[in-house]
Amino acid sequence: MTDDEPFRVAIKDSATDANEAAWQFGRAEGETAKFDSEADARRRARELSAAGETPLKIQRAAPQDPSDADAYLVAWPERRRRDPDGTPARGLTFDTAANQYGALGEAVVCSPAVNPPVLAHFARVDPALPDEDLRVELDADPEPVVVGASRRWVPDCRATVRLGPDRPVLTEYWCEVKTGDGSFERSQREAMTAKAGEATVLKIRVDVTELPDSYTAWVRKVDPEEGDGTDVRVNATLDSYE
Repeated sequence: MTDDEPFRVAIKDSATDANEAAWQFGRAEGETAKFDSEADARRRARELSAAGETPLKIQRAAPQDPSDADAYLVAWPERRRRDPDGTPARGLTFDTAANQYGALGEAVVCSPAVNPPVLAHFARVDPALPDEDLRVELDADPEPVVVGASRRWVPDCRATVRLGPDRPVLTEYWCEVKTGDGSFERSQREAMTAKAGEATVLKIRVDVTELPDSYTAWVRKVDPEEGDGTDVRVNATLDSYE
């Protein structure tokens, strides 16, 4: 980007879903808004944050991003507690952050690596599969799905279904997991739709409302001589754990 080029900001679904002012802004601007500078874009994000119910931020696009956007407008919910209660020895208590809930939902669906409950049950009730004992094996790091120059989806897992170890593959499930009301990005949806033409694509939503909204961790150092734990001094806020 040169000085005379506009600063292009892709308006993400996380922003428009969480903030009414951002939704109105997206309707007026389309998928990408153009600003004279990055400073102007950040100023607009602050204005939309103040006008809506959820804070927003301008997030710089990754260097390998195939889109022509310089940055994204995304939701940036405020955490309730930035510093933990307690001490490492007695226990550090944090609020559970949104990205941690997302990781928890993904862990529920994608573990264990063989016969994870959700996908194993889905395979058993899948009318396209035989009514026999099935084995579901997970690849937690599948290849990205790329469509055209700008539509890219990185599945959370790829599940292969067989009648047993080393038996032929009966089918594959390519899975995207969202926790709570997390939204599917436009580029994800388009790549998922394209992939669905050649394989089974599953959108899985996980409700974790019964999980606790805080967690406590105890931190001890192992003594190399005695093998016992000793107190550790930690000077960190929740941001340090991201």
